[in-house]
Amino acid sequence: MPVTLEQIEALLTDVNSRLQQVPTPMTEAQVQAIASTVLQQAFSDENGEFYRKMRFGGSPTAKLQGSKFARWNLSIADIEFLHDLQVSLTGQRRVDGSGFYRGPSEELGNCWKAVSDSFYLSPDEVRKIDRRAIDDLFPRIPKSWFTSDDRELAEKGFWWKTEAYEKATKAMDSAESGYGSQLIGAQYVRDLWEAARAESRVFARIPSFEMTDPTAYLPVEADIPELLFVSESTANNSSNYTTVKTGSQRVQVDAKKFLIHQMWSGEMEEDSIIPFVPFLRRQLALSLSHYGDSLVLNGDTTNAGTGNINLDDADPADTKHYLAFDGIRHLGLVDVTTNSKDAAGAVTYSLLTNQRGRMMDTTRLFDWGHPTNADDLLYVGDPETVDQISLLDEVITIDKMGPQATVLTGQQAKIGRHPLIASMAMSKTEADGKVSTTGGNNTKGQVVCFNVRGFNWGWRRRIRVETERLPATDQTRIVASMRAGFGRYSPTGAASGLECADVLYDITLP
Repeated sequence: MPVTLEQIEALLTDVNSRLQQVPTPMTEAQVQAIASTVLQQAFSDENGEFYRKMRFGGSPTAKLQGSKFARWNLSIADIEFLHDLQVSLTGQRRVDGSGFYRGPSEELGNCWKAVSDSFYLSPDEVRKIDRRAIDDLFPRIPKSWFTSDDRELAEKGFWWKTEAYEKATKAMDSAESGYGSQLIGAQYVRDLWEAARAESRVFARIPSFEMTDPTAYLPVEADIPELLFVSESTANNSSNYTTVKTGSQRVQVDAKKFLIHQMWSGEMEEDSIIPFVPFLRRQLALSLSHYGDSLVLNGDTTNAGTGNINLDDADPADTKHYLAFDGIRHLGLVDVTTNSKDAAGAVTYSLLTNQRGRMMDTTRLFDWGHPTNADDLLYVGDPETVDQISLLDEVITIDKMGPQATVLTGQQAKIGRHPLIASMAMSKTEADGKVSTTGGNNTKGQVVCFNVRGFNWGWRRRIRVETERLPATDQTRIVASMRAGFGRYSPTGAASGLECADVLYDITLP
């Protein structure tokens, strides 16, 4: 229970009364001891009035005051980021050859402990978590997915003896969990994603989930049960009513690894890196937002000499981000070509609204193009095309929405009730809607219309930052990596059943 001012006043009154009754007055030290005990109790209660006042609102940033980190305006997230970098350098040789990095300085270590609630999970603990996830996954995989000898073992229940399981565990040990502790609960990771989502135009709008396994399965409603008209059952041996089925499917989402690999010249000493920490975090956030948008919009797993929608007449490098999985544009340009339209001229309002009509699944009675929540349907185009659309008389521009309008990041107008967004992740294309390796051939605009509920973004592992010294070149390697997956809802389980997006291409620009 917190000590109140009234209690302190009552105590002092009682002390004064006792002093007057004692023949020998108390010494100054005795009085100070009594007052110190009372005040210490008052200040130690985090919910007490004195504690809140003295701690300036309880903000942990107050603990940075007077340190060199405060002079550089570093936030708690910056402190965690800097600490993680310094931990990664521990044991590596210094640039000048004078020894090895010992990790964070005492000042940084104390500061990190004071303001952060994060902690490090050892490689062995991480490996146990990943292995348990794989063990939980394999019993649920359909036996038909196993091939040759693996299928026979799976049918007998010996899935842990299959070649597929062995490969999965080897990949976990060698590629995922064998290179350092993981920082858990770090604020800088949360802040990094929040900043990336704030900058993002597209992927931040798509629902996401945490992947507890390298491969996850999301249930999909394939169709709705039919409502039957029946007569009343009057006899004691009446026949059962006709049964109906509720169809269902599932979408497989596989975690893929992505990383940003940068080289830092010169020293990575704590004092030399401090001024650049906010800049590095900012650049990471911008990269994640742009390439996150590009992943969901432009994904195409075609890795050949020609054919990829992002590089129609050349073989993309094997490390291109868009090779991880098929995305939204791929749906209309490749998977279901009836969900696309060759504008063959300037963009018009009717061309845009007709995109919604092509997003209907009449077999299963599902209308992706006319959602109850208007913000679930997005139009996304390259900046030049969106500027042209904003000039159409029928389009509701931002200035016409009024001061009370709620708009999404990057939104420039509305097509009917639905947001129109410009994104640099959408480039101009050739006449077939694909991007040429020759920049001068990309002169046509494009617009995708999609329902965000038709897609899902999965997080297997969020950002992890690691560093490594390269003495031979006097550089430090900084690697930020993550694992994520992308799912597209198809009631048939195949790409040919997708209806949740439409692509308008070959738009003539002035």
